[in-house]
Amino acid sequence: MKASTALDLAAASALVLAACATPAPAPPPAASAYGPGWSAAHADAANTDYLAVPGARDLELAWSRRFEGGSINLGATTDARGRVYVTTTAPGCHLYVLDQKTGETIWCSDAVNRSAVSSSALLDREGRIYLSDNEAMVAFDGDGKVLWRTPIAGFTLSAQFTPQGHLIFVTHIGRIYVLRRDTGEAVLPPVELIPGATYDPKSPDQPVRACMRGTEDCPAANTIAVDERTGRFFFTFWDKGAKQAGLRAMRYAEDPVPRITALWTNDALPGGSGSSPDLTADGRRLYVNDNVDSVHAIDAATGRSIWRFPIGWASGGSPSTSPEGIIIPTGGGPLLAIADRGDHAELLWRDDARDNRSIAAQAAGGLAYPAVARARGENDLTVVDVRTGAELDRVPLPGRTLFTVGTAFGLDGSVYVATILGQIFALRPTAPAAGDGGRSPR
Repeated sequence: MKASTALDLAAASALVLAACATPAPAPPPAASAYGPGWSAAHADAANTDYLAVPGARDLELAWSRRFEGGSINLGATTDARGRVYVTTTAPGCHLYVLDQKTGETIWCSDAVNRSAVSSSALLDREGRIYLSDNEAMVAFDGDGKVLWRTPIAGFTLSAQFTPQGHLIFVTHIGRIYVLRRDTGEAVLPPVELIPGATYDPKSPDQPVRACMRGTEDCPAANTIAVDERTGRFFFTFWDKGAKQAGLRAMRYAEDPVPRITALWTNDALPGGSGSSPDLTADGRRLYVNDNVDSVHAIDAATGRSIWRFPIGWASGGSPSTSPEGIIIPTGGGPLLAIADRGDHAELLWRDDARDNRSIAAQAAGGLAYPAVARARGENDLTVVDVRTGAELDRVPLPGRTLFTVGTAFGLDGSVYVATILGQIFALRPTAPAAGDGGRSPR
C-alpha cells in the first residue's frame, strides 16, 4: 500500500487544478440520488450485488427475450415503475426499456452506439437514465427523450452518483469525470490519471478483451464504488508502467470548492482485475478479485491489505456481498461462499458438483441466485441458502446460454438474468418471500 504521495507529479497537479476556477454546483440533494430498485450496475453505490428485497425461495420462468445479432455484457437495472433496462450490441437500438411483466419493449434508443454495452443504465430518483458509449455520456427522461449529451474521452464501465447527486465515472483510459445530472455540465475539469492518454473512438484497435479482464491495456476496467456517507470512491487501476493492477481511493468534496483528493493506492492485484470493488455495509473494507485466484479484503480507510482468500480461479466479475459479510465469488469454478471473520476469511461451503457460471446476486432472507451448469453451454438458475449452500429451487434457462453476465431484482422479488449471448430471462416468485432482513430498499 502506498500513500497518496505516490501519485506522479503531473497527476497530482491535475487533482489540484480540478479544484480551481469552477462554478459553484447546485446545492446537494436532501437524499440519495439513486432511484428505488436495482438502479446501478451492481445494485447500488457500493457495488454489492445485493438488494434488500424479500428473496423468493421458489421461482418460475415468466418470459425471455433474445436480442438477435448482439450480446449483453452487464446485468439489467430496474426501477419502481416496473421497468427493466438492458444494453446490447444488437443492430438498431442499444438501450432497451422493457415491461417487467411481459418483456415487451416500452421504448428503445439508438442515441448511444454499440459501445454502450460496456455499461448498465444508471437510474436516478427522478426517473432519469444515464448511459455512455465511447463518445459521450447521455441522459434520457423516462420516455426516452435525450436531455443532454456530454462528450467524454474513453468509455465507462458504468457510472455512479456522488453524495451531492452528481454523476461520477472513470473512463477506461483513466479519466475521471464529475457531471451535473440535470444539465451534463462539468462540475470540475476531468482528472487525467495517466496524463496525455488519448482514445480514438473510430479506431478499429479497441481494447475490448483487455477491458473484460482488467489488464494493462485497459487501465480502468470496472465500476467505481462510492461511499455515500463520506464521498470516498474506489476503483481498480493499472497505472502506466506498473507491474500489476491495484486499488485506488479518492474523495470527492465540495467544501470550499469542488475537488478530488487522492487518498491511497494498494497495488495488490496480480494480473489485473475483472472485478469492481465491493464496499461493505459499514464502509470499513472493500472486497475485490485479482486475475490469478483470490479474493482480497482491503481496509477502506488506509488501503492496508487485511486478508487474501484463494478461490482457485481468476474470477471474471464482481463478488456479491451481503450486509453480514457473506461473499459469493463470480463463476469460473465450483459454487462456494466465504465469510469475513475480521483478520481472515472462512470458507462457509463449497460444492464441486455445481459449476458456477454467473455473477450471482443476493437478496434479503439469506438467499442467493447463481446460475450453474446443466450441460455444456446450458445453465439453470438456482436459489441457494447462503449460510449452508443448500439448493432450494432450480429453474432451467432455456437454450444455450454459455454464462450469465449479471443478475438483478425487481422490488417485487422478480429476478432478471442476462447472458453474454444477448438473452434476458425474467423469473417471478411462486411462493411467499423469505423475509426482509438486512438493509431496507432505498
